[in-house]
Order: sequence, then structure tokens, then C-alpha cells
Amino acid sequence: MKYLAILVGVMFGLLGNLHAQTVTIDDVNPENLEIKAFNLSKNATVKISGSGGVFRDDYRLLLYYGWILDADTREVVWHLFDEMKDHEFRKSDGVYDFSVELPLKPGNYELYFTGAYDTRGWGNNFTMSDWTIDSFDALVDEIFDSRDKEKFRRSLQDDLMISVSGSGVSSVSVDALFDAKVKKAPVYFLKAENKERFEQGFTLTASTDIRIYALGEGRKDEIFDYVWIYNAASRERVFEMNYKNTDFAGGADKNLRVDEQITLPAGSYIVSYRTDDSHSFEKWNALPPDDPQFWGVALFPATEADRKNFATFKAPKSMQPVAELVKVRNHALVSKGFSLSKDMDVRVLCLGESSSYDDMADYGWIVDANTRKTVWKMRGYKTEHAGGASKNRRFEDVLTLDKGDYIAYYTTDGSHAYNSWNAASPHEEDRWGMTLWATNDNEVGLVTTFEVEDFVTKNLIAELLMPSDNAYLKKIFVLDKDTKVTIMAIGEGSDNRMYDYGWIKNMNTGEVVWEMDYYDTDHAGGARKNRMVVENLRLPKGEYRLNYETDGSHSFNDWNADPPNDPQSYGIRVLIAE
Repeated sequence: MKYLAILVGVMFGLLGNLHAQTVTIDDVNPENLEIKAFNLSKNATVKISGSGGVFRDDYRLLLYYGWILDADTREVVWHLFDEMKDHEFRKSDGVYDFSVELPLKPGNYELYFTGAYDTRGWGNNFTMSDWTIDSFDALVDEIFDSRDKEKFRRSLQDDLMISVSGSGVSSVSVDALFDAKVKKAPVYFLKAENKERFEQGFTLTASTDIRIYALGEGRKDEIFDYVWIYNAASRERVFEMNYKNTDFAGGADKNLRVDEQITLPAGSYIVSYRTDDSHSFEKWNALPPDDPQFWGVALFPATEADRKNFATFKAPKSMQPVAELVKVRNHALVSKGFSLSKDMDVRVLCLGESSSYDDMADYGWIVDANTRKTVWKMRGYKTEHAGGASKNRRFEDVLTLDKGDYIAYYTTDGSHAYNSWNAASPHEEDRWGMTLWATNDNEVGLVTTFEVEDFVTKNLIAELLMPSDNAYLKKIFVLDKDTKVTIMAIGEGSDNRMYDYGWIKNMNTGEVVWEMDYYDTDHAGGARKNRMVVENLRLPKGEYRLNYETDGSHSFNDWNADPPNDPQSYGIRVLIAE
């Protein structure tokens, strides 16, 4: 009987061990991150053991460490940093052997182990000075400077590992856990890599509470990888990830996390997420965050009732631009004409580059196509930061325009434009330039576009436009009756003298009846030497010649300084006055 009891005990012990596994991560290369997952079938205390370390490799610290994440809540339940901070590494040549016991509830967990470089510590109060390993430096210098550097790293790497074991522990698929979690999110973009742009629309049929869970990269004055949400119809930003509404995400100080619940009314929305060219799930250039798989964004309904409000995205007609000048490159001057069949509101988005508080290097403006009067211009003091470098500026607002014809212009200088950034790019870099939208669906069809070169100004009598250097242009026009005309001219002038200018000659009398005089001109925008004049004049019936002359520099498409606001009107035109 005694032997039977012993045998039964042994059998139960063996059966128990069949349900107890050890989950191990080892042989992790520097700058790599490995993940494994396990399920705990009951309340249990698990054993976490292995070897981590902190080593100086040239000018950087190489840290080997691990942690455990609750796969459902995404919260850290254990981190090796908590064990390592008080360790004296000088006595162990940088290696830290650990063995701890941790009580855990039933559930799914993710085990992480990484060899990551960093030039500083982590957290708000941790500095590199906390990791001074003088004795190990000598060892590293001696061996790393030899031919056996990689061999040494290899042997050291083999000893660094982490394992979790205990009753009720069983290995599960990392991908299966990840897929199960993201299926609960109607909208998600995760494991984001470098230089990625993501946009996805969703429609809500009723007011809905939404949990926004996102990880990204940033610092106090700038954010690099982040999410924003905007109303698809109005483009109003209803949420934007920034330094103030984020928490520390673990690892490097620049890792940020937002876990916030917001309420959105019924409507259609766009989720946008972008990354810069470094530090992402593709490759971390510093310590990774505690939840690296969720680098990106996921939207979760707050309740099952909220889930029922998510519907297939219904894009408003007004999402489609009615006119756009985008992806504008360096040294560019682009234009697009548009006509409004009624008085209406038009939403304008303009992204550009500032050179000072109110001066813009890349900017846009809108003119009345017939009068050439500027009806709107991008001003630096009316812009906000567009993301990326501080000189990236953004204007977005609604303009009320009268029925009529208009021309939108956009110009860039010789640096920092689409696909040729000399500093961090803006968040909506594909819209570098100007975009126009109708503000409601039923007005989209009221806007038509035209090519500026094909536009004929209303009441036009004659014009000489867009001259090159050293030009002398002439055109005859005839008036069959006495006529009141409007003369509009743009040219170059300084020091009370005109260098590019126009005049009108009566061919019957040989008299010059009008000439562009510096004292009658106003600034035409751009460089101060750009001058413009608009004058009304009554001309008797007869034959006239319109003239325009330029000197050897600063003319259309060959500017040696900033062009005028209406460069395609450089020259002279005569119209019947209204």
C-alpha cells in the first residue's frame, strides 16, 4: 500500500509536469528584440530567471533585459529594470544573473527579451552616470579592440537569456494572441515601420465612446511618429497625439503612449498615422517601448454597445478636393484656375515654409482672375506648426468667395520642398502646396477648374504678359468709340525708376497717352522691386499700340528675387472698365 501511494504521487507529479512548460528566449543579437507568449491556466507563482546585463560598446551602452506584458491589458506585469537598478555591475563585469518569483493571475502573457543600444538611461530621472562600469570597460577595451571582438560578443550573447516556468505555464503563439487582440479593434495600424503613412476611414451611426491606444515617438517640442483623427467632412481634428496627452511608453525617453477614451458624435472620420525615417517596429535605434507590437494605433469601442455604432466608411463628397496644387518641388511656381457658379465657402489648406515670423519662403495665394486682385495670401503669423521642423507651417480655414473666376498660385524657393526636405518633413507632406474643398456635399459640383493659360480675362482689349529678359513686346488694338479702359501692369522698379514697364501710344497722333511711372505704383508682392499699377483712363476712338519692355534680369520665370504675387500677370493688359 505504501508503495502504491508513492507510485500515485510520482504519477501525479509527472502529470503536473506535463502541464508545466518553460518558455525561453536566448541567443538575441544586439539591436534585436524577441517575443514569446505563454498562457497561465490558473493562479500561480512563476519563476523568472536568466542573465541580463549592461555593457559599454564604444560610445554607447548595450543593455540586455526582458519584461512580461499582459496580452489583454497591454500593461507591464514585470520588468528586469526593477531588479537591475540597484545592482553593482562593477562586481559582475556587467552581467546580471536573476531569479525571481512572481504571482500571476490566469491569462495570456507576452515575454520580451532584447539587446538594445542607448546613449543614456531611461525614465525621467535616470542618467547614463548610473551605469558607470569602470572595471568592465577595461575588459571590453582589451578584447573589443582585438580581432576577437565578434567572438567575444558571440560568447557573451550566448549567456544572456530569460525563461519563465511554473505550474500551469504553456507556450502559445505570439501571432495568435496579437490577432485575437486586434480583431477587437475596428480600426488599427500596428507594427508600424519607417516612413509609413496610414489613413483609414470609419463611420459612426451614433455618438460613440472610443478607446485610443497608440504608441509613437516624440519629445516636448516635436513629435515624429503619431496619430490624429479628423472629421472627414469638415477636416476638423477631433484628436491629435502630442507630448502633453501622452505617457512614457517604456524604454527610451522618446517612446510615448496614449491610452485615452474620447466621445465622437455620429459622422465619418479619418484616422491618420505616420512615422519618420527611424526608430520603429522595423528597427529601434534606442531602447524599444514596453509594447513594441502596438507601435502604431488601434481604436477600440469602449463597450459592446459602442461597437454596434461602427459602420462601413461613407466618404462625404466634399472630401474630394475641388482644386489642388500639391507635392510641389523646389524652384516651382504652379497655378490652377477655378470658377464658382455662386457665392460660397471654400476650405483652404496651405502648407509652406516660413523664413521669419511673417515671411514665407514657400507659400500660396489666390487672385481674382479678372481683376487680378489678391483675395487671400498665406501669412506666417496666421499659420500654425505643420509638424516636423518648426519652419513647416500650416494654414487651414474657410474663405467666403463671391461668384466668379479665381486663380490659385503656389511658389517655392530653392530648398525644403516635397521630396527634397532639408529638415524634418511636415505631417501631411503629400499636401505640400495648396488644396481647396467645398464645405458641403451639395456644392461640390458648383466648382469647375481651368488652365490659367487658357483663361481669357473678361472685357479684355489687349495684353502683353509673361515677358522674358531683354524683351520689347508690341500689340495693336483699335477702339471703335471713345472708351473708358482699365490698365493693369506689373513690372520692376527701384530708386524711383522703372526697368520693366509698359506704355500706350496713340498711332493716329504719335502721342504716348499712358506710361507706367514708379511714383504711381504699389508693391506687387515678393521682392520690393516688384511694382504694380491699376489705373482707369478714357481713350478716344482710334488705333493704339500697347508696348512692354524689360531689361536683362528679373522677368517671368527667371526671377533673381522673389516673384510678385501674380507672376503670370507680369506685363500689361488693357480692359474695358466696368
